[in-house]
Amino acid sequence: MNLTCLKSGIWQVELRIPSDVRVVLGRTRFAKSTFTRDKRQAASRALPILAEWQQLISVARQNPDLIRSKPERTKGVSGASQVLLGSYHGHTWLDDLKPSQAKLYAAIEWGGGVSLPTHMSQFTEAHYRRHRTKLEAKRYILEATLFIHTLDDLSRVNTQRWLTAEELKPVNERRAVKTMQKAVGFLSEYFEWLRYRGFVSQNIQNPFKDLHFSKQLARPRQYLPMSFEEVWLLRQAAQDANDLLMVTYIDIGRFTGMRLSEIGELSTESIVVESGVKCFRVRPDAKTEASSNRLIPIASSLTTCVDVKSLDLRGTSNAVGKRFGRLKRRVLKDGSTRQKCFHSLRKFVVTELERAGIAEGVAADLVGHEKPNITYNVYSGGSSVEQLSHAVKMLENRQQDV
Repeated sequence: MNLTCLKSGIWQVELRIPSDVRVVLGRTRFAKSTFTRDKRQAASRALPILAEWQQLISVARQNPDLIRSKPERTKGVSGASQVLLGSYHGHTWLDDLKPSQAKLYAAIEWGGGVSLPTHMSQFTEAHYRRHRTKLEAKRYILEATLFIHTLDDLSRVNTQRWLTAEELKPVNERRAVKTMQKAVGFLSEYFEWLRYRGFVSQNIQNPFKDLHFSKQLARPRQYLPMSFEEVWLLRQAAQDANDLLMVTYIDIGRFTGMRLSEIGELSTESIVVESGVKCFRVRPDAKTEASSNRLIPIASSLTTCVDVKSLDLRGTSNAVGKRFGRLKRRVLKDGSTRQKCFHSLRKFVVTELERAGIAEGVAADLVGHEKPNITYNVYSGGSSVEQLSHAVKMLENRQQDV
């Protein structure tokens, strides 16, 4: 076994490259850490690495042009990754990633298999209608790829490694069981599609079925509503910091109950007039069916806070969300907890609507929730603009009265 023990005590696997392919591969040897001090474990990890390197040597001998292809994309990348980025493996999905993200995946030594995300775009386009769902599915497939590199690596062991890695994160960084179950659900659907299309063997069992989710994964804790005093404190702090974009988000949030991502899609094109009432129309691919395309009357107080004539918040939600996290940790007494976040503004709005005596069905239509019973949820055409306007007016009045 080609193992060398480094000064740190960690074992490294090495392989000298035959002289006839050194020019093609651009090096004289391969070397990679096994990330373990246990020699037996290192030997186990070395086997697939050595097999991958031997395959690269074989390709270099049989068709060196495959390794030399697309040199402009291989600067600073290992020999194994150069093959990855060539046409031999067809990793066109890397082109759709951000440079920093692409660099992360390009650093993986893939071997000769078909990478897990190879058919990702084809799957999401065929399987999902909503743009948001497509993006979510791709995000989880890419995340799983860090543990399941290729279709040949689809196994229960590798899938459980993904979950275990989540369990080992610090408590405040772990995701909830439901989040991981949703992620695994996307991967399960992807696997079934791959099997149906013949990209994986029909005899392979779905490795994402009946997984064990450890109790160590953080249990979901409901977000808490903010009080008006907390909302105003955050707004004032943002204004003092001259973060006018943040002020705009907070104002729209407190008068509409819109999600961060929904606010981040607003522009002047989102403003429509319905039955003589100026409204925001939420994007058609919002988080849920009930959220999409809904109308939210624009409060008169909001027009004095926000310049709706030149409104364009598209593409700003991610940056604002991060700044809001830092702001609430600095300003609020319990701002360091995950239970207080931008979504707490939405809970503030729902709380105020309930305290103002607004009917639950009208409040649900305003914030984009499913209605609680079949009569209103299935058979009703929804609240009128007049009813929604009344609800917004009551919400506005409660904030003025505090």
